Amino acid sequence: MQKALSRLRAKTDRELGILAEKQLEQTLTLIDLGQYREAFAGYDTALRLLAVAKLSPLDRERVEHKLARVRRAVELPATA
Repeated sequence: MQKALSRLRAKTDRELGILAEKQLEQTLTLIDLGQYREAFAGYDTALRLLAVAKLSPLDRERVEHKLARVRRAVELPATA
């Protein structure tokens, strides 16, 4: 039973990571469209998903790289 639960948790964590990445891609699209309020909300959603997901170090690094890219893009209009 414990092994099945561990596999289920691992699958859920991977899916949360995938959802977060898709959210970040959508956020980049919203930024390109000039919809910054929606983009910021999407960024926040991705952060919340990642807060509960236990990703492998490699997956976490990849997603955090994308997070940084989105963060820079969201902050750009405010500083320009």
